[in-house]
Amino acid sequence: MAYFPMFVDMEKKNCLIVGGGKVALRKVKVMKDFGAIIKVVAPVVCKEIQEISQITIEERSFIEEDLKGMDMVIAATDNAEQNHEISVKCNALHIPINAVDQIEDCSFIFPSYVYSKDLVAAVSSGGKSPVMTQYIKAFLQEVMTDHLGDLTDYLGSIREEVKSKVDTEAKRKLVYQKMMHIGLEQEENPSHEQLLEAIEEVNHL
Repeated sequence: MAYFPMFVDMEKKNCLIVGGGKVALRKVKVMKDFGAIIKVVAPVVCKEIQEISQITIEERSFIEEDLKGMDMVIAATDNAEQNHEISVKCNALHIPINAVDQIEDCSFIFPSYVYSKDLVAAVSSGGKSPVMTQYIKAFLQEVMTDHLGDLTDYLGSIREEVKSKVDTEAKRKLVYQKMMHIGLEQEENPSHEQLLEAIEEVNHL
């Protein structure tokens, strides 16, 4: 069965990554992109992870006490049995767990994703075909420009003004659509004058 797509706010949430190699490095970079508070535990931690700022690193073996206070755990060791044991402990404590390349030990999986600021698009094959998700991701990367992220921020910034000046949800949607199309066509955010013109036009419908 397909995985339910759910976006989770990880800003300032505690994320434990068990493992110190290249796989763990990739997960550290992902979670750092989304603002997590990261703790890495492994007997040996690669130089690339050690060079990443604002994360906690403890070069030692994992212990169950490491799970205390964690909002998410990623088991990224090169030992499948240890990853499984971490998964069992996390499930018992109801902590979301991803055991890299061990789909049966995951309560969630990492999708392929692209993003620009708060605009995020993600694709998953349920762990069955990374090749397929990378194929779709390549298309998304062509569309997900920096301007789309800026335009998304702009559309969020006008919501209060639109709500105060347009009295129905249907008409508000028309305003947002007009602003989006203007932004896409001129490749820059609409001006305040363009917003007021759109509001006036919609209110006269």
